[in-house]
Amino acid sequence: MGRDPAAPAERGEAAEELAEVGLAKLLLFPAKLAALQAPGPDPGFPVSVELSLTSQCRQDCVWCSDRNLRSRSPDRLDTALLNRLFEDLARGGAQGVTIEGGGEPTLSPLFPAAARAARAKGLAVGLITNGLDIFRPGLDLADYRDFEWIRVSLDAADPSTYKALKGTDGFAEVLANLERLAALKPALTLGAGYVLTNRNDRPEDLARLAETLRGLGLDYLHIRPVVDHPDLASRRDLGFLRNSFVNLAALADNAASGNAGLPCRAHSLSSVVGADGLVWLCGRLNAAPRVRPLGDLTRAGFAEIWAGEERRRQADLAASADFCRANCPPCRLTKYNRLLRRLARLKTRHFI
Repeated sequence: MGRDPAAPAERGEAAEELAEVGLAKLLLFPAKLAALQAPGPDPGFPVSVELSLTSQCRQDCVWCSDRNLRSRSPDRLDTALLNRLFEDLARGGAQGVTIEGGGEPTLSPLFPAAARAARAKGLAVGLITNGLDIFRPGLDLADYRDFEWIRVSLDAADPSTYKALKGTDGFAEVLANLERLAALKPALTLGAGYVLTNRNDRPEDLARLAETLRGLGLDYLHIRPVVDHPDLASRRDLGFLRNSFVNLAALADNAASGNAGLPCRAHSLSSVVGADGLVWLCGRLNAAPRVRPLGDLTRAGFAEIWAGEERRRQADLAASADFCRANCPPCRLTKYNRLLRRLARLKTRHFI
């Protein structure tokens, strides 16, 4: 009889064995890993692209890092532009598109047709959503069959905390929507995201939430630290929660500022396309007024932008540890740069 995949890790098994968000996924892309270790800018396309369909959102999360960005990012995408983007990505070797914020993607009139268009080009598609509007009028369960994975940003363990942190009465509705999405498993990998703050970090509440979500049929709970709001930072030790369902790795991996004092090579793993059609080197520097976009998809194709002078210029900047130390906020890519540093220091590279 096989072990229940939702049960806590036992007998020393890695607690991260089922982690869908983690460092080990880089091993799936050996050509990209080799390119990251080679000298000079990586010319290859990103593994996946983060795509914002809209700047609109009905929630008002207290930690929102995109609020100011949304105010200066009008929606300019259309079907023809997206088709050109997906064609470029597929031809260039990208493998996936994550449809996500600035705003709430399910509010866009381009949703869910964008997912179908990406799939038609051979790209895998993921979705990050607040889960509140996923079954708004005109959307039903069939509209989510094109997604390989969906992560719902829950961020609270009870209705009152949810309203206080996110500005809407939606906790029960989102749980019901999660249960409904679980009907698409096992074809769909379904998770919940949780931004940990000092206002939602009670261990007993998190333990109860994990059991509730597991009971609804989810695959994982991904807990990550709040960023850009040091007044909200939590210092709770939640190690007791770590198991094959609850992923805590980001609490350490995503916490270092300044890219941990390292140069950044990992920016080429991904790219960001805003609802305004602007393409960015990474999803953490795009909010800085002094950092320019790589290009504008309403004026040039992704392939042209990715191979362009501005990307090379910014890649050269990111290759400086001093630049990253001065400019980079906490970032999920830092863990990959740490790995690259460890690999670069190996002296016995021809042996296991």
